[in-house]
Amino acid sequence: MTERRWLLLIAAAGIAVFALSFVNAWIVHDREIRGEGYRHAQHFLSAWRGEGMPVLTIAAFGALATALYALILRRRPSLVTLPLLAGAVIVLGLVLSAAWPVSKDGHASSVRLSVGFLLPLGVVLAGSMVVGAVKIIRPPRRWTILAAALLVFALASGAGGRWLGLQLAEGTGRNWSDGSYTRTATGGEPTETLVISDTRVVIGERWQGTWEWSGWTVVIDNDPACPDSRGTYHAHGVNEEDLRFVKVVDTCEDGVRGDDLETGIWYRDP
Repeated sequence: MTERRWLLLIAAAGIAVFALSFVNAWIVHDREIRGEGYRHAQHFLSAWRGEGMPVLTIAAFGALATALYALILRRRPSLVTLPLLAGAVIVLGLVLSAAWPVSKDGHASSVRLSVGFLLPLGVVLAGSMVVGAVKIIRPPRRWTILAAALLVFALASGAGGRWLGLQLAEGTGRNWSDGSYTRTATGGEPTETLVISDTRVVIGERWQGTWEWSGWTVVIDNDPACPDSRGTYHAHGVNEEDLRFVKVVDTCEDGVRGDDLETGIWYRDP
């Protein structure tokens, strides 16, 4: 093929990657939910949704920019051609990074990101951009080594960025923070204040003890009112700062402490 046809191929492939980036078929998002029952949820992501961002989003912009540069080169062949190879290689590396399996195992749920059916097509399109750039530039050995290094860097950066993004999006599952909460009188229970401080908790004037947590599960132990009874709860976030408790098991005073904690919403004090 002539150089002009290779440029046209690069432009068409880049525009196709950008156009397909809006389709929810690049990444499969699987979530397994545990704790209060077992559920499984699955949905598909585009480059502009959820964990498809920002890695695939950058790849989409890169593909479009490389395609536009290829069209400019068709009109002005005297321009530098090296950006064509660099852009195509970066796009290929970022698209390939989306095939790297990424997961996050939390206390109450697990998330897996895997390959959607559009991703292999994206790899083929990005690969054709690289082939076209190589055919046009015919890079010397030094440039080929640099391009290979850039490909590895883009692949590693994309995979690492996706992993970090998933960890930040999922968080720790901790819905509470140190400080005081108030539960107004409701359900036969009086108004009380819950105070969480480092590794201890005080609930009104009746309960207190050590406070341990893992994800959304909290454990109250060593309560003088019932020193032999551990209480285990799921601490759910309500709105942005408030809490509600769901008892897993608590035999303290035949469940009285559990009834106290489970009743109503504990509102974060200002």
